[in-house]
Formats: sequence, structure tokens, C-alpha cells
Amino acid sequence: MKNPLSKKGTLIIICCTVLGVILLALPLGKGKTDTAAPAPIEAESYTERLEERVRELCSSVRGVGEVTVLLTLESGSELVYASNKTGEKDADGSSSGTTDYLIIDGGDGDAPLLVKEIYPRVRGVAVVCRGGCGDGTRAELTELLSASLGISANRIKIA
Repeated sequence: MKNPLSKKGTLIIICCTVLGVILLALPLGKGKTDTAAPAPIEAESYTERLEERVRELCSSVRGVGEVTVLLTLESGSELVYASNKTGEKDADGSSSGTTDYLIIDGGDGDAPLLVKEIYPRVRGVAVVCRGGCGDGTRAELTELLSASLGISANRIKIA
């Protein structure tokens, strides 16, 4: 009886197995290994979008004519990444040690795991109303902006 696996058949099986192991060891994806983290939103574009929304909100109040809005922000946006902090707190409350960020394998390469993005807080708002913005309307706009933007009335100026 002949051996069902001849030398030629055995060689083919070994070659296919080696080729399969090599293919499994290769990384998947486009080969791009960019480790750059996601960029925070641009403060300028965020401000422009927010100003437009405030402009639309103010324009919808009765007695308000044409509106111009200027917003100021506390700072830029902040990205918070998943991390494992090791170390101790010093007597003055500061911490010493190391921070290890959790890295994930994304489609564009390894990147830190983004937990959340903290948007900039509004510092103040100035609104200019053209066309009949009386005292009652100013008070209503101040309350509306204070509630919607989460800022105190002393940070709002209506002219």
C-alpha cells in the first residue's frame, strides 16, 4: 500500500502551514503606525458655533431686532485619557510617581484611550441688539443667557 502523504504532499502541507503562520504574525490594517492622539476641538470654531446658537436664541426673543454676539472662553478644550497613576501623595498634597496611559490598538495605530473631552467654559458674553431692545427685554435676555450658558448675570452685558 502506498503512503497517502507522499513527499510532495508533505512538502506542500509544511509550506502552507509556514505561510499561514507568517500571515497571522503580520499586523492588520494599512500599515500606518501614527500614534497621535485625537486632537481637541478648535476653540475658535467652537466659539463661532456657540455664538451662532446664542445669536439665534436671542433673535427668537420678542422685542429683539438684529443681534451681534461675542463670547469669551475660559480656556481650550481638554482631553482626558484612561490612566493608571502609581505613586504617593506628598505632605503638601502633590503627588509623585508615574502615570501609565492605557493604549489601545486602533485602525490608525496605537493610541491612548480617550475617556472624555471637556469643552471650554464660557467666561462671558456680550450682546448688541439693534432695533428696540428695551429694559424688560434686556432683563429677559440676561436671564435666558445666564440659564443657558451656566454663567452669572454679572458676566453678561446687553447693549
